[in-house]
Amino acid sequence: MNYCSVRETAEKWGVSERFVRKMCQEGRIENAIWDEKTWLIPSGIEKPERKKYERKTGEIALNPDLSEYAKRIVRQRIKNNHYGIYEYIQLNLTYSSNRMASNRLTRNEVEEVYHTNKITTSFEPAKVDDIIETVNHFAAVRYVIDNITSPMTAVFIKRLHHILTYGTYADRKEKIRPGEYRVSKTDVGIPAKEITPAVSALIREYEKGLVTLDRILDFHVHFERIRPFEDYNGRLGRLIMLKECLRHEIDPFIIDDKRRNLYMRGILSWDDDPKVFRELAQGAQARLRGKWDLFRLMEYCRPPSGRGAR
Repeated sequence: MNYCSVRETAEKWGVSERFVRKMCQEGRIENAIWDEKTWLIPSGIEKPERKKYERKTGEIALNPDLSEYAKRIVRQRIKNNHYGIYEYIQLNLTYSSNRMASNRLTRNEVEEVYHTNKITTSFEPAKVDDIIETVNHFAAVRYVIDNITSPMTAVFIKRLHHILTYGTYADRKEKIRPGEYRVSKTDVGIPAKEITPAVSALIREYEKGLVTLDRILDFHVHFERIRPFEDYNGRLGRLIMLKECLRHEIDPFIIDDKRRNLYMRGILSWDDDPKVFRELAQGAQARLRGKWDLFRLMEYCRPPSGRGAR
């Protein structure tokens, strides 16, 4: 089989090189090969169609089974709305979740990356990996919002992990395999050979019956105990909690990095004292609900636009 470079493929399709790389990363170009530093694309392959996000997410926004909260987030995702609840979740979940995992970007730097895709000022040199993790997390949140109504599956979890980890230092050094379960031995988590059946059983049990906040927290605790991937399990689990809250009409929440110790204690004490994790999540729900109410008030009080507006 003959292969073309990213540049040659981009010129043939009349698109940017960035578009070609993105299609390869998302697995939408069949038989594309990652050759250490670049992608190789089969010469006779046809250009994949762009994803029709607006149609898909527009259908989600009209879903009568979703809460008004979730519908508003989806609508703002479609419009890439700034200064709304969607952007607030993007910035604060990305900052807090990454910060708990030792990412050193400040809240202002995360916001600058979100708006401009660059960092212009910093008190200390920023690690390339911190920036990559931040950009990947933004993409992971978008993927979660685009798939709010999808059931929980191992395929979804693996895809979300791939988005989070692709191109990171650990990926480049082959310390992890994006979207693939752990194969190494570890002092934390179950043996690698038991991961696939354990995750399948966890999902199967979770999908039965009515989903409540406690069941979402319980899924998160057991997911973290399994530790299915080499790394990024915590960030992945917190994204899953966001998705499942929105899917089941439960107020979502963001566990900020300042409450990391309480969060870890809640996971460890779940079996004996679930109140610790439950109250942490409920407090986070109340704070995010306050922001939601504030954004709604700001939209209501916004002066009308047009020639007659003053």
